[in-house]
Amino acid sequence: MIRKAQKSDYEAIYPILNQIFDEMDMDTINRLPESQFYDLMRLGFISENYRYSYNRIWVDVDQNDRVRGMICMYPDKAQGIIDVVLKKYMARVGLPLTTDIFTDKEAKKGEWYIDALAVAPRDWGKGIASRLMEIAPKLAKKHGYKKVSLNVDKENPRAQRLYVHKGFLTTNSMTIGDRVYDHMVKAV
Repeated sequence: MIRKAQKSDYEAIYPILNQIFDEMDMDTINRLPESQFYDLMRLGFISENYRYSYNRIWVDVDQNDRVRGMICMYPDKAQGIIDVVLKKYMARVGLPLTTDIFTDKEAKKGEWYIDALAVAPRDWGKGIASRLMEIAPKLAKKHGYKKVSLNVDKENPRAQRLYVHKGFLTTNSMTIGDRVYDHMVKAV
């Protein structure tokens, strides 16, 4: 079953989302102590407007409500605020206010953007990512968007195959953090 994330889901979602952070291997994340990063992401998650806020995440859960996968999405217009909210939490976790983690604008104008899609390793191969992706076009349309976009690591052919299967086409490449990604778009 797919449902909207709840504030209480953080402990289940973080390890799933953290797979992406590990894969990205970003200097801005790697230089932070893991406990500080975890606490900062928790504060962002329970806030209303952060990039990885519970408000922007949907989860796939099993019959016992165990989170198996997650998708994080937002409109292009949100990019101006999605990371600013973390600034007020920096001092709370012992980081300087000048700390930057995510600074790249990943969506283009007029796009409903899938920022993150990940599944717990023990649940890989069960169609969870595919099911989670099905809600993106519905939400995009509901919010007046005609395009859904995402960025995929050039070194992740499994994800690329899924996105092509779901109707996404590569339009260009972009650098996010320290890596190059294919920017893929689907008309809805």
